[in-house]
Amino acid sequence: MSFIQRELERVVTKLQAGPLADDERGQLYAVQQALLWASEPTGFKAPYDMIMRTNIPADLEDCPAGNGHSASSDNLDRHAC
Repeated sequence: MSFIQRELERVVTKLQAGPLADDERGQLYAVQQALLWASEPTGFKAPYDMIMRTNIPADLEDCPAGNGHSASSDNLDRHAC
């Protein structure tokens, strides 16, 4: 398992562990996005673009940040909000 995958697993575990403050959840999703992009830059939105919400497809504009999607190795949804 790579260092990136190990960190992704830690983030997913924390996200699934229970209630989080909104700011903590947002930070964890930002970390998750950065790690996913680092592991596969052509398959995921760049961290800056995701955080700054630039160039978002119309169908994702109103997606909530904390929708429960995880980045476990079995569930990498590249276009989920």
